[in-house]
Amino acid sequence: PAASSRYRKHGVYVVIGGAGGIGTAWSRYMIEHYQAQLIWIGRRSIDAEIRQKLDTLAQIGPAPRYIQADAGNLAALHAAYDDIKRSHQQIHGVIHSAIVLQDQSLANMDEERFRAGLSAKVDTSVCLAEVFQHEELDFAVFFSSAIAFEKVPGQSNYAAGSTFADALARQLAKTWSCTVKLVNWGYWGSVGIVSDAAYQQRMARAGLGSIEPDEGIAALDRLLNSAIDQMVVIKTIKPAETL
Repeated sequence: PAASSRYRKHGVYVVIGGAGGIGTAWSRYMIEHYQAQLIWIGRRSIDAEIRQKLDTLAQIGPAPRYIQADAGNLAALHAAYDDIKRSHQQIHGVIHSAIVLQDQSLANMDEERFRAGLSAKVDTSVCLAEVFQHEELDFAVFFSSAIAFEKVPGQSNYAAGSTFADALARQLAKTWSCTVKLVNWGYWGSVGIVSDAAYQQRMARAGLGSIEPDEGIAALDRLLNSAIDQMVVIKTIKPAETL
């Protein structure tokens, strides 16, 4: 257990992909415990789903501010950064939580589909490194996936993107003055892009349980306050066939 925390009361944190399941779970924790000022950056315009998340979080503290921008486009992310700096003198942390999951076997996947999954990790990671490199951050955290160490059918685009993001994060940990951490998440089954019943059954058959938000946040807190730069977080169960 950590004796202290890298999080600040009323700190300013940027979350690329913040409207996603894991980004929202982390945001809730930060608002509840630190009254954090959060800025979500996402490609889509504010729809009913995003609005509901913002309204729900507003009931417990300062609601995140949502900026529509493609973080994989350098000019767009620079513009979002400039917008943030007009309101906040310092940004204390940045989280990379962007993901595009488009499963399909490599034999049947066209280049456009492959690039979509790849870009969500590669382009956004490179642009993040470029835009935030001179900001006096307390930390930068890359949310990656355990798939970078596995061979999962249908997810070659996601695996390739995650592997690149991991390599870039490890390099930034050597060259940036702030703390740079990398967490390779296992399966989150109650929030996010793979929280439907079909995925839950698929993961259960493979012996993988769902990382619940409180478990994931606790693991991330330990990572941030340790000397470790990278951590794989998975939850195992007895495979469904043997239950």
